[in-house]
Amino acid sequence: MYTKHNFLVPFITIVLFLSQFSLIAQDTTKSLAFKNNRPYRNNPYFYQPDLSYQLLQQFKLVQIANSGDPLAQHELGLRLLTGEGIAADTVTAVYWIKKAASQKLTSALYNYGIMLINGWGTDWNPFAAYDNFLLAAQSGMKEAQYIIGILYTDNLIVKRDWNKSYYWIKKSSNAGYEPAKSVLLEVEPRVSISFKDSVDGNKFVLANDNFSNQNDDSKIKPSFGLVFIDFEMQSDTVQDISDNILISDLTKLDIPIIQDSLHLENDSTLTAFYEKDKINLLNKLADFGNHEAQTILGKLYQDGNYIGSNKLLAAEFYIRATILGSPRAAFLLWKLIRDKDFYNILNSAVQLNDPTAQFVWYGLKKLGYDNRLNDKDAIDLLQKAALQNHVPAIIELGFNFYTGKYVKQDKQKGIDLWKQAEKLKSVEASVRIAASKIFESNLNDDIKNEITLIIKSEKTGSILAQFTLAHCYDNGIGVTRDIPNAVKYYREAAQRGNQFAFEQLKRLYDNIRPNNEIFKMD
Repeated sequence: MYTKHNFLVPFITIVLFLSQFSLIAQDTTKSLAFKNNRPYRNNPYFYQPDLSYQLLQQFKLVQIANSGDPLAQHELGLRLLTGEGIAADTVTAVYWIKKAASQKLTSALYNYGIMLINGWGTDWNPFAAYDNFLLAAQSGMKEAQYIIGILYTDNLIVKRDWNKSYYWIKKSSNAGYEPAKSVLLEVEPRVSISFKDSVDGNKFVLANDNFSNQNDDSKIKPSFGLVFIDFEMQSDTVQDISDNILISDLTKLDIPIIQDSLHLENDSTLTAFYEKDKINLLNKLADFGNHEAQTILGKLYQDGNYIGSNKLLAAEFYIRATILGSPRAAFLLWKLIRDKDFYNILNSAVQLNDPTAQFVWYGLKKLGYDNRLNDKDAIDLLQKAALQNHVPAIIELGFNFYTGKYVKQDKQKGIDLWKQAEKLKSVEASVRIAASKIFESNLNDDIKNEITLIIKSEKTGSILAQFTLAHCYDNGIGVTRDIPNAVKYYREAAQRGNQFAFEQLKRLYDNIRPNNEIFKMD
């Protein structure tokens, strides 16, 4: 539950997404995590050193690779990945990249780590990936140093250690890696001044660091960003949530319609949405359960510069987004209700039997912002709003009956309420109905239509669909069981603020956690 002093704001967690691949005949690295421009789901970027064997014929390259030359082994692996002059074969590519990595070729260690952490052409093994990234980092590779720094923040592979995170990200930043420079600003406040000074003054060094094998990577052009979620941060450490942050949250989602229709690449204020078509698209995304779109709509109604000021509608969108786990809406809601006239507006509207006001006051009680209502009064307000066909209230009331929150559990009544909302054209209600059938399904149940809807809804940013799709891949429900894909979707949902998704993600890591001191968790 959110309280005045406990909000979801970002903590660092890495997602090694991959983007459109392009060979460059020099040291270069492309996307490791999220890109700020349109991400693609396929064709990864890998770190590619100087292609010393570019002009060799295929048979000659294989001959040299078989002789044990790690550069040839690595290049052969890259060519097999991309199908450059040779039939693409991911599994064989991993074989050769692993061969080169076993000889401590830095770029191969890095690329093999990427394959392992994503389960491409090999079993998913984030712990072995960590070992490879660490060796590359200790050899001075700034991209690997950055990844190791990030992995010390998410409490999945290794126990969170902000000191070690700062140490590695600082190394990467000092070497000129641009993404590390911005992340360093997020990590710095979490370490002591004395430790920071010891690292900055080169007085603190982790064992086994060896920077004699640094690559000339001055032409590397980083093209990705990171999303931060922190389930432990306190609200009073947050200064503000800018328009730019809200836009960035939306554009980082892998949703083609956002990239194709909104064109927000160079925008940093919400004036970018001051068009009827863009507002309509935001409402469409919000109706699917996209909490980033809901949060932006809340801010637009709060500011009131284009669609008109409406603090109750702003609060409604913030509450809907917060219920879905938004790491931004919770804080913006807290700031909104501190406006001196907010409760006067809310009280007056409730007295007039306004369903939005009724839903808002219920939501403030549910989220722990206002305890003047008891549970019965809160659910009474929600029911009154639902009786007026207020769709968010109907959906929330259905959730309460389905889970037994505030009322006696009655799953069928919950589903019936969602069907009522579905008749009122609510896509989120349809997603909830499909998700409930998937989570309750047996082996022989026909859930093809539900799976189709979940996949479609995930592509619009529905966080419930995203989590449900992860569950499907995790358990082989309606799809072939695929743990790397389950990890991918759990991770995406977790970094958007879904704590339950993070717990499921951690479970998958714990299932294969080695009995090694470095990987032990409390």
